[in-house]
Amino acid sequence: MKLSDIYKDRITKVFIVTEQDDENELIWTIEATDFAIIPEEENYYFVKAFEVSENNKAACYIGIMTPERTAEIVIKQNSDGQTEVESIYDQEKSIIPSIASECFGDYELFYSKENPQVGIDILESGLKIATNKNVVAENLGYILRDEGRIEEAIEAFKISEENGPSSEYTFWELAGLYEQLGQIDKQTEYKQKYKENGGIDL
Repeated sequence: MKLSDIYKDRITKVFIVTEQDDENELIWTIEATDFAIIPEEENYYFVKAFEVSENNKAACYIGIMTPERTAEIVIKQNSDGQTEVESIYDQEKSIIPSIASECFGDYELFYSKENPQVGIDILESGLKIATNKNVVAENLGYILRDEGRIEEAIEAFKISEENGPSSEYTFWELAGLYEQLGQIDKQTEYKQKYKENGGIDL
């Protein structure tokens, strides 16, 4: 199946690129998968996505390279029903995957400033089925932190802690969140955990 035909499949959430020799992305060969979450294996995927506005979300696709989890290409349909390739850097609205990722990366991939709850809902759903719960929980924690939802952010980062955090910075984040709540004992506890896990004073 060619990338230009991706909109003919209304069910698949993740396609894997099997051939991309040509500079014209629309003639790349893709194959449907049954993935319900973006895997961590090294590959190029096209993932069902949302173009998010304040009160709406429109379906599209986003190209994601793993394990770096970088995204540069967006696939849309124009008003004539033709498939088009656009740069993610030219988008006026946020484009976020419609499913969570087990591959670690920048949490802002799921952070739609127009309506942050869309990404939060996606990550909360992904958390229920993820094997790498720490990755999904950390993405969720950072968005909740940025949104000022401190108690919920703590809950998310503690899920990461329970499942083996990706780095010592999970403890640093927890220390900072407890500080905002005025819970100095907890702040001190997590600063110590940060140091014990290789963290240096910032």
